[in-house]
Amino acid sequence: MRRRLFPMVLALVLAAIGTALVFAYVQGADRRALAGHRAVDALVAAKAIPAGTPASDLRRNGWVRSVRMPASAVPDDLVTTIDGGLEDLVVGSAIGLGHLIRKPLLVPRGRSQGFAVPEGKLALTVALTDPQRVAGYVTAGSEVAVFVATKLLDSRGKPLGEATGARMLMADIEVLSIGPAKAKEKDAASVDPQTLVTVAVTQREAEKLVWATGAQQSGRGNALYLALQTDSTRLDTNSPGVSSFTFAK
Repeated sequence: MRRRLFPMVLALVLAAIGTALVFAYVQGADRRALAGHRAVDALVAAKAIPAGTPASDLRRNGWVRSVRMPASAVPDDLVTTIDGGLEDLVVGSAIGLGHLIRKPLLVPRGRSQGFAVPEGKLALTVALTDPQRVAGYVTAGSEVAVFVATKLLDSRGKPLGEATGARMLMADIEVLSIGPAKAKEKDAASVDPQTLVTVAVTQREAEKLVWATGAQQSGRGNALYLALQTDSTRLDTNSPGVSSFTFAK
């Protein structure tokens, strides 16, 4: 009896040791991935956060969760904790699931529209699909360049066949707010969902955007695209753009 019992006990002990070793390996995976990198605790949206949500409720009500990330992979304005300096703020515009919580996304309570229009600027809203706003990575606080694709016209304003062109309209544009556009029921299944993007612009920039979006909505072949900028982005604001006749040069 004892001879049969000993192998069984030994097998159970070895199984327990193996399980413990596997658990220790899994627990150490994140630490090994971050080895050699300074890590920070980043707050990310655990679910979609509506505009106006108090910052003090983000942790308490499970709106955000903490994720360990390499410091080199996160922006400088990242929110790592909701401390006394942020508790009195609210979410300025809707934040999507999984998005990093950044300081520009939090604004003072009672601020009209949930954002502040920079002095001397206008707030203008355009409706864009996800591909037109960097797959949804354009958020409140982003700095973007705006590009337009158009059909080419002759001197009489008539389309030059199927010829098209594209060029940059403006750069260094601040995104003030992001929010979903309400789709009409009859169009909901047939068109790509759109998002309302509000930007801070000068009068001249607003005129260009209104012209471009008006032509887009009327079916004249125009399309706007936003491109995310960084501190190291280099742009040629005098570029003539490209067309069906010059893109290969």
